[in-house]
Formats: sequence, structure tokens, C-alpha cells
Amino acid sequence: MADVRLDAQVRTLLGKKAKRLRRQGIVPANIYGGGLEASIPVQIDVHALRDILIAAGTSTIVDVQVRSASGGEEGRTHPVLVEHVARHPASGQVLHVDLHQVNLDKPARAAVPVTLVGEAPAVKEGGVLFHPLDLIEVEALPRALPHAIEVDISGLSAVDQQITIADLRLPPGVTVEADPETVVVQIVASSMEREVEAEQAEAAAEAAEAGAAPAATEEGAPVGEAAQERAEER
Repeated sequence: MADVRLDAQVRTLLGKKAKRLRRQGIVPANIYGGGLEASIPVQIDVHALRDILIAAGTSTIVDVQVRSASGGEEGRTHPVLVEHVARHPASGQVLHVDLHQVNLDKPARAAVPVTLVGEAPAVKEGGVLFHPLDLIEVEALPRALPHAIEVDISGLSAVDQQITIADLRLPPGVTVEADPETVVVQIVASSMEREVEAEQAEAAAEAAEAGAAPAATEEGAPVGEAAQERAEER
């Protein structure tokens, strides 16, 4: 995807004073990580930040241009990954953002979202799509990190069919260290189907028990035969 850029400004209001910024529609943030002796406190317009979170997520490099507190150019662009977004638990308001500066020449790791593509024929037949893996941690050079990993589910036509890590088509230079047999998506039977199967198994067990050989008498003869012998003796 195209380079993602963001303007920020050096932040002078620190600690609890940062509340003033939020009331003005500005989000406090920190740039830290590779090559920095100390973190850089910055502030970002909330609307610009929202656009970046949608466009970049947590796995696309964002080039942050930092201006001085007076508005002048700092003269350096910081390639970062959005490391953490703190939100208010009730309102969802963005309270703070951590931006991790990376070395563009060294591999980086990031959790990449899984995007399902297509429709699974098995779902139309009553199967249920089980999607246990929403994020996959990958490693690649920072600018090669994918924004998302697309998984085509149009080939899932029967219950128990699945797609694992080993089945994924990853972009060149992108690797995954997870177990290759880890299930990304799978077709499972619906709860109704499982109930029917359980009822059928229970009925089969009862039928088998009812059709079992009759119990033996003390002499070892089946109950029916013993009764017949007594009747003949009379």
C-alpha cells in the first residue's frame, strides 16, 4: 500500500496536564524505540489519528513528521508502528497512543489481522464457520509487513474442512513462527446437527441394549429356554 504519513507536534504539556489537550481534540502520544535515546512526547490531531488507525492499523509503517512546539520542522521523519492505543473504557475516546520507531533495515514483528474472502459453500448447507484466529503474528522488514492477511474460504464445502497456517499464501519476505497446523478457519457442524447426531447415537445404544442376548439361568441356559423346559415338564 502507499506510504502512510502523519503530522505531529512536540508536546510540552505532560502528565495530568495532557487532559487539556484532549479537551481541544488533540491526542497525547509518545515515540520511542530504535535509535532514540529517550522517548519523544508528541501531540496529534484526533481526526488525523483516526484516519491513520483505519489506514495503517498496527502493522503498517507510519512516517511521522514531527514539528517543534513552535510549529517549525524538526527535520526528521520517524518510521513507526502503532504499538498501543489507550481508550476510555466507557466512551471509547482515544486517550494516548504509543508509537514504536523501527529500524527499516531490520525485521520487525507485528500482529496482522485475518480477513476472510469469499463465501464458504458449506455454510449455505447448514455448516458453521469457526474462525478462532483473528490475528497472526508475522515477521518481515517493516515496509514489507502486510496490512492484512486474506484467507479465501470459497473452497470450504464440507463439515470438518479447515484452513491452517500452513495453507496461507503469505507475501514475499513475510514469515510466521506459529505451528503450521494451527487452525485459522474451519467448518463445524451446527448445534442442531450435533444434537441430532447425539440423539441418533443414544437411540442406537438403546436398540443395541434391547437386542442383547437374554440372561442365562443358573444352569447356563437362556431364560426363554429354561421356561420352555419347565412348561414341557408340567
